[in-house]
Amino acid sequence: MKVEVIFFLTEKFHDYFFNRSVVVIDVLRATSTIITALSNGAKNVIPTPTVEEAVKIAKNLERSTYLLCGERNTKTIEGFDLGNSPLEYTSERVSGKKIILTSTNGTKVFEILKHSKNVLIASTLNASAVVEKMKSLDDEWFIICSGRDGFFDESDALCAGLLIELLLKQSEKVDLNDAARVSQIIYSKAKNNLLKHFKNTDHGKILIANGFKNDIEFISQIDRFSVNANFVNNSIGLLE
Repeated sequence: MKVEVIFFLTEKFHDYFFNRSVVVIDVLRATSTIITALSNGAKNVIPTPTVEEAVKIAKNLERSTYLLCGERNTKTIEGFDLGNSPLEYTSERVSGKKIILTSTNGTKVFEILKHSKNVLIASTLNASAVVEKMKSLDDEWFIICSGRDGFFDESDALCAGLLIELLLKQSEKVDLNDAARVSQIIYSKAKNNLLKHFKNTDHGKILIANGFKNDIEFISQIDRFSVNANFVNNSIGLLE
């Protein structure tokens, strides 16, 4: 199996993932929120790159069927039902609902993945399940780190490194690119205290400064959920 990690996206990638298999990571916090919402009974998640598109989609749905959710620069968007904290997405709040979600970084990635073959959603919260699905599909994989405002995000690299380490524990026949090997090194140095390292990343510090320390503590749990989710037809849902 060949696995390539991509630390952040540039314009050259816009047609790069046609008919390819991809794993998307925005561990702090979009992909963690998506996995939590689906695990707690949300019907599906519709990722949108902009606030305007999220509002447009909502206008075409019955009000009782959806929650309009999202953040910009960690803060809940004015007038929206929820932000981007996984702790908000309880079963009582989201069960049976469509989640329309827009975030500063993570949800923008899906715009260039509409014609990909497989698109899995990864977090620390479901890492082992993602690795099992990658193995079962037995394809060449691209792990996309959403980054932060177009720059490298160490928290995403930590999560990518976790996936790489889990893959290597189960098979030595994994061909890694440079970024994948770097991700593994970053994770190997952090794995004994993942919470501490998440808090010390630039992204973690921003979340703590804005009152989201509890989110980081929640996301530091490895394999809280044993689920897989995929993106297809502009929507994310659980995989059986």
